[in-house]
Amino acid sequence: MNALDKDNELYRSLKLFPRKRINLNELMDLCNQSETYREQIIELAEQGILLPIKSSGTDGNLKNPLYLRYNVKFEDKTQISVEEIYSLHPRITANGYLTRNREQFINHKDFLFQLSEWLIHNNNCTMMSRRERSFSVFGDEKILDNHLTLLNNLGISGKNLHYYETPEQCFSDYIPVRKAQMTLLICENKDIWFNIRRLMYENGNRRLFGISIDGVIFGQGNDITGKGKFQSYSRFLGADKVEYLYCGDIDRAGFDIFLRLCHEAEDISISLFMPAYHKMLELSRDLILPDSDDKRYIKPDVTEILPEFSQYEQAHILQILQENKRLPQEILSYPILAENMR
Repeated sequence: MNALDKDNELYRSLKLFPRKRINLNELMDLCNQSETYREQIIELAEQGILLPIKSSGTDGNLKNPLYLRYNVKFEDKTQISVEEIYSLHPRITANGYLTRNREQFINHKDFLFQLSEWLIHNNNCTMMSRRERSFSVFGDEKILDNHLTLLNNLGISGKNLHYYETPEQCFSDYIPVRKAQMTLLICENKDIWFNIRRLMYENGNRRLFGISIDGVIFGQGNDITGKGKFQSYSRFLGADKVEYLYCGDIDRAGFDIFLRLCHEAEDISISLFMPAYHKMLELSRDLILPDSDDKRYIKPDVTEILPEFSQYEQAHILQILQENKRLPQEILSYPILAENMR
């Protein structure tokens, strides 16, 4: 028996309700236990059985507001066989959550089957960050972020999927030995910064893709382009000469950040870390890239950047920009960095 059938009286009554739309007064009338009607409605809304019509307004309760009208949605669970659920990897079905909540199987079917396929074929892989794992499995670095509640309900942890949580930033840079002349790598995103920092700290590695670096800086996306911020940071280092290499996402926003940084800090030597970009493009050659989630319609002028790339790479980059796709830094996962850092 479904847990809702047993515990939620309103759920049982709604199964007999003749319409697909219901108002709050009708919902209250269906609840014989009037003192719990609010909790029952909220539970069904969380399960996706009652879909609020937000334009109808609420009942005015500030703590737990109810909408004045709802759509009623029941999935036809008779079309979902237990065999279909149990065709997934045993790790996904072990605690029985999906058989008890089959609407979750329906709502997340594509995600579950992709995850199952990965679990079947990748039992002994190297640990990497959550966003790196997400990109390696789903081709989108944010998919796992969007399914953490489901994974928790399934009893699946980061350890099961061989990923770790990148800790919150403590310092914006890692420079083991400060010198009069240095080459420092700026990383747009936190995961890449953390992994390079980790390799430098744990293994003493100093050469990445054959290029010597003395430290790594977390650019924090747009934050590094703030007025006067990077000049102030460079002065703080107190070095005679610093050359900066930049590595970011290959998309409109990523190139826009680099170009704005160069413009804002035009008296500082900043160039693209080309070996990393070459590797990102190589790794993405046969992938279907996700759409950019940046809705600002940025169109960076990359005419001065493109000549540094091969003809094939230029065409690939222009296609990414024209179609507003996203090739994130997270494609350079920890195993790839470790393989190419000495």
